Amino acid sequence: MNFTKKNILISFIIFLAVLLFQWFNYQTVQWIPLANSLFLVALPLVIIGLFGFVLSNGAFDFFHYSMKKVAKLRKRKQDTDEIEEDNDPQALSKSIGQGYRSVLTVGMILLVLSILFLWDYFL
Repeated sequence: MNFTKKNILISFIIFLAVLLFQWFNYQTVQWIPLANSLFLVALPLVIIGLFGFVLSNGAFDFFHYSMKKVAKLRKRKQDTDEIEEDNDPQALSKSIGQGYRSVLTVGMILLVLSILFLWDYFL
């Protein structure tokens, strides 16, 4: 995770949007609805970020490589020697890049805020 000014600013803007949503819908800001709304906003961001994290670490590289190899063997358009030269075993993790980090960071910041509001409510 990279806590840059941009990610913190995006998290703050999303937090303000959730806060304004609470204010306009309920004419008050309460801990539990605020924590629930923040959690519902943070959850898709964390899921997308963790999915990118798992793919970029190479968890499915061998599976992806073997499926590409089997598909090319079934088509019989190329020789087996050319298939091994064309395929990179780490092509999937290289194609993901590092773009998931910002989404994961923003989601984690919002999730931590949600947990803090819940914790404050129960204390």
